[in-house]
Amino acid sequence: MSLFDPAADVEVQLLACRACSTIMMVGPPQDGCHRAFRILADGCAGTAFQHLVTRPIEAIMGAEKEEDMTTPAIEPGLKGTLPPEEYTTKTMPHWGQTYDAAMAGYKSMDYVSVAFATDAEKAAALIPKELELIAIPALPGMASANLVFAKYRECDLGPYMEVIISIAVLHQGRPYGYVPAIYVDNDAALLAGRELGGYPKKMARITMRNYGNIFLSQMSRGSIQTKTVDPNFNDLASSSVTKGSKLFSVPLPADRTDELPYPYNLLLPLPPATGEPQDYVLPTVALKRFPGVGPGPNGHAGAEVLQLVGTPWHITQADVYAGDAASMEIYPSEEDPIGRLLPCNAVLGAFVLQGSMYTKSDEWVVLEDLKKNNSA
Repeated sequence: MSLFDPAADVEVQLLACRACSTIMMVGPPQDGCHRAFRILADGCAGTAFQHLVTRPIEAIMGAEKEEDMTTPAIEPGLKGTLPPEEYTTKTMPHWGQTYDAAMAGYKSMDYVSVAFATDAEKAAALIPKELELIAIPALPGMASANLVFAKYRECDLGPYMEVIISIAVLHQGRPYGYVPAIYVDNDAALLAGRELGGYPKKMARITMRNYGNIFLSQMSRGSIQTKTVDPNFNDLASSSVTKGSKLFSVPLPADRTDELPYPYNLLLPLPPATGEPQDYVLPTVALKRFPGVGPGPNGHAGAEVLQLVGTPWHITQADVYAGDAASMEIYPSEEDPIGRLLPCNAVLGAFVLQGSMYTKSDEWVVLEDLKKNNSA
């Protein structure tokens, strides 16, 4: 068969000539397809070849294009040499850990807490059924919550600011502060809090200013609300507290339990004396959730990890003061509607804590496995 055999299949001729030939369309399209073309064989002097196609040229060109796009063979290379101990024992990324360890010490901190009464039904809507609110007998239909501004000047995670919103709850009769909202300005604190303790941390701009004994605190998260003439249109929370008289110091006395006046006996319940100096422990609980991968039975992966994690915070060296003339506000926004979900109906009291604390992973505990609880 010659290179330009008119009796040959056109596709074969195209493949044979495509390195040295040019395809030219001729004639009007019929039924949306061109029915004729001409090959100019540049490699054959004085030669021109014209052939009527028995199939649409678009089909031939499509086959040729598909052949040109064939994926080349992939050759395997070296296997990975990353030792398992690197990625099983270190936080990610292992080559530049965001935080180093599952233990953190905090020194030279200011911790300003304002307790407030909120709607019990709204607070109950934010906690899992394994927890229950602590009733306030003097305020039926109300529950107790806290707004905390904290400044950590020295910390293993790096210095940072934090805002904590917690709800006073019981788990199997033991008191905890359940944390539905928490904000930081440091990525190490954000990742350690979310990955280890399950705290739902977000990034925010946080300030605490001291004017003598007055603590003025504010948090914002950018232009997330409708702009107004108010320069603080993006505020999410604020508080004002004056440091009053000292209530007690930590370590707690070995041989006695101090009697605190109302409302501090409720805000800061002191443990019985043990015969030895002891820390003051602030127990918290958070909902730890890691999403799974894949579509899952309901069109989404669901939760791979779903736990209530209890984390104790040990106050080791501190002075604790009454908080006078306390006021606070939580502003709602579309992205952070906690102000609507947990409204402040009245300020119950406040305190200022200045000192040091720590937490470590061997004391953390899974209080409930919610994935297992809800698997039936």
